[in-house]
Amino acid sequence: MISCKNVAKLLMSDELQAQTWWKRMEVRLHLAMCKFCSRLARQLEQLHSGVRQMGEQDEADPNLEERLIRRLSGK
Repeated sequence: MISCKNVAKLLMSDELQAQTWWKRMEVRLHLAMCKFCSRLARQLEQLHSGVRQMGEQDEADPNLEERLIRRLSGK
């Protein structure tokens, strides 16, 4: 069984898509059984989705980086 540490590493990098079919299946099975890793996967997806939406809305905004930093720091 794949460890939580390895699942988290794969989820936070772009390496998961490059893995074999079996490794991706191992990760999916782990996510089905581990509430902590599945929560991390959901949070990462929400973060990616939010960043994509901000990029689409503010594509021409020169202050985008500054606003992202403020938003992520909670100010």
